[in-house]
Amino acid sequence: MARTKQIEKRSERGVITWTRFHLPVDQEWPTWAVDHENVHFGPLIDVEGMRKAWLGRMVDNPEQAAYIIEWSALGCLEIFQSSAACLEFLQNLPQIKSSNLKSPSESSSPSPAGNILPLEGASSSSSPPASALSRFLTLLESTQKPKSDVEGRVTLNAFLVPGKRDDESTRKAYQALRAELCSFQPRGFEFIKGSGLHWQWHKTTWFWTIEEDKWARSKFGELEKTGENIQHRTIICDFHLWPRKFGATPKHEEAAAADPEAKQSWNDAVSKVMPPVTAWVQERWDIVRVPYYEPPYEPTEEELEHQRELDEFIEYHNENPEPETHS
Repeated sequence: MARTKQIEKRSERGVITWTRFHLPVDQEWPTWAVDHENVHFGPLIDVEGMRKAWLGRMVDNPEQAAYIIEWSALGCLEIFQSSAACLEFLQNLPQIKSSNLKSPSESSSPSPAGNILPLEGASSSSSPPASALSRFLTLLESTQKPKSDVEGRVTLNAFLVPGKRDDESTRKAYQALRAELCSFQPRGFEFIKGSGLHWQWHKTTWFWTIEEDKWARSKFGELEKTGENIQHRTIICDFHLWPRKFGATPKHEEAAAADPEAKQSWNDAVSKVMPPVTAWVQERWDIVRVPYYEPPYEPTEEELEHQRELDEFIEYHNENPEPETHS
């Protein structure tokens, strides 16, 4: 019987990681230098705590991709980050375009050496170097309330707030953001109708950043150090969804993105919470679920022999039906 992937029951707020990498437009999925049973999950297939995965492409820069993983617990992610599987995972997700990378049309299977960009400071050790850990933007769900998965067409908003995540001032900043943006409908979004008391949960999802990556530092700058003191800050992420279940389509989002008045409506909404927000970044993404591919089942010789005997038995009785008996 084919093996099925077991999904763990969630017992705490979910942890999400984003690993950004370069993916050519004509290449649908990342490839792995070593053959794996599952062509999409590769070295992740047996990693404990890895619940689901998505592949994202930035709308305005389609070669900028992200491998997005939901973890059952932060501890599972930390164990993975110290594993050989993590090193292989990162090596096959190059951060920049490389002349050594072959497109799918040039090679039907990845070369063991040609498709890997060496990690800075990498060695023969199975543990990834410290620089590799900065490849993970690590997010923690803000609440345990029901939420929609972040997939389809998505508007990502990242807000910078001074202070530690657990500081009261930071919590107040988060509450102010939610109060302003949870009911906010940017221009072009007004036609979307929902039902139910908490339908807003299906159009916005909020996360705290608990570990920054290189992207976060490139957008908001490096953390400043004054003597022994380190600047504390928190990045709060709002994923504004365009859910098809409520009538939204990528064309609706594209029209809104191209509308100067829609852009101004975002600026007006965010300006109401600046401060405490000191900076913000907005990106547009297309996100799809990574399919769980099971390889074709290969029967044993004994099973094949049994099937042949069964086929012969059926064929014989089809050609030689038993005479009907009348009582």
